[in-house]
Order: sequence, then C-alpha cells, then structure tokens
Amino acid sequence: MTGERAAADARDAFARRVLHERARALASRAPAGRQAVPRRPLIMVDVADQPCGVDLHAVLRVTDPVWNDMPRRPDCPPGVQGVHGYQGDLYTVFDLSVLLGGGRLEKPGVMLLLRSVSSIPLGRIALLATSAAGTVEITGTPIALTPSGLPQASLPDGRRLTVIDPARLFSSRYVGV
Repeated sequence: MTGERAAADARDAFARRVLHERARALASRAPAGRQAVPRRPLIMVDVADQPCGVDLHAVLRVTDPVWNDMPRRPDCPPGVQGVHGYQGDLYTVFDLSVLLGGGRLEKPGVMLLLRSVSSIPLGRIALLATSAAGTVEITGTPIALTPSGLPQASLPDGRRLTVIDPARLFSSRYVGV
C-alpha cells in the first residue's frame, strides 16, 4: 500500500506544479482588452554613421569582414563587394551602405552572414557594415518610414535607428551575380 500512496502523492505533486505554472503564465498575460506588445530582437550596426538594426533571427554569424574580390559582370549590382566562403557555402558579400542608398564603405569593420531565406533570390548573403554595437529589443513593429521606405524604430534612450529586414531589403530590388 505504501508504494501506491507514494505514486498518488507524486501525481498530486505533479498536478499542483502544472497548475501553479499555468496560473503564473496566465497572470503574466496582458490584462483583458489589452494586447501584449511583441518584442523584436535586433543586432545594432553602424553603417556610415547611420544607426541600423538587423533582425537577429536573420543573422547566422557576425564576423570580421573578409571576402574575395570577383570579376565584375555587367549585370552585377553596385552593392556587391565579392564572395566569402564559410563552411562549404559561398556567400555573396554586399555593402549595406550602398544598399541603403549611400556610398561604399571605405573600411568595413564587421560582416553579418545571413541565414538562407527562400524569398531572397540569392542563396547566401553577407552584409558589410562599419561596426556592430550589440543587441537590442524594440517593441512592436516599426511603422514610420524613411524616404527610402525602410522602417524606423525608437530605442528606450530616445535614439532612432533604421530597421533592416533582409527579406524585405532584397525583395524590393533585383539582386544577382
């Protein structure tokens, strides 16, 4: 009988723990009538003195800027700097400043290797920026647009940054090599 009693006590303890966890999860929800504000993690980068944030979920790796120049083809967009090999994959390296409508970066300080996205015509993409400054979370989806059509977000300290979604950035242009 003692084994059955111990098993029943264990089931009761498990049920109490599950109910407690569910009650805590329900209590942390937004009050009725108010929706929870979604948070979006970004990697903060500087692109020729322009603060930008790249969707953290789109970034595979942040590394030193290393690429090989390649012969320029006539149909090659001006933002293409070259190619970079990483773990058996070939990445097309783009200058983010040129993609945002600026001039070429003189000395890029960081390269972001992006995850492969089916909506981007190129298989693997890397972006060059001046520097990286860590990660930050923004709340909600930024809606105020710059003249270039890229959304802006406000940080808690009052600074504004351009939010870059790679799929959106490349879907609005023809990009190919």
